[in-house]
Amino acid sequence: MKPVPMKFGEYVWHHNPQNISFECDKSVAEMKSPFGESSVQDMGRKNMKISGSGQLYGEDCAEQFERLFEVFRNSGKEVLSVPSLPSVYAVFEKLEIKGEPKPNVLEYSFVFREVMEKKQKTVITYFDCESGQTLWDVAYKTGVKIDELVRLNPDVKFPDENLGTRRVKLC
Repeated sequence: MKPVPMKFGEYVWHHNPQNISFECDKSVAEMKSPFGESSVQDMGRKNMKISGSGQLYGEDCAEQFERLFEVFRNSGKEVLSVPSLPSVYAVFEKLEIKGEPKPNVLEYSFVFREVMEKKQKTVITYFDCESGQTLWDVAYKTGVKIDELVRLNPDVKFPDENLGTRRVKLC
């Protein structure tokens, strides 16, 4: 089973990072009354932080890092697709080389910050199916969770239904 590659805008990782983590917090306010009671209010979710580390390897690992650094320097808000997470709009916040470069291996770390704008344009991404494919196949090939695909494509009654040459909404 080949893993789905991590992607930021048009940049696709040749080798997925070894470590990926995300932090997601909510703002919570506690209000106390003069009678000793208090209530808690959910003020909403904060921007998610997606971070990780990995290795670029091969004779061209320095060139791979240069391309990644160009993306870091020149990109703005882009769609970030990470295996096992729904795609989000994000900004490339930090890129760092870790330790001393070794022959044909360069270790790095990264941080992305989710962009949560109220008037954010939604970019709808589609997957064009081939005859015989199901939503399970689309989930495997794109990294979008099956629950999300079912929600986005209400016209598909069953995840194992043959989609023919249908166009499936991914986000």
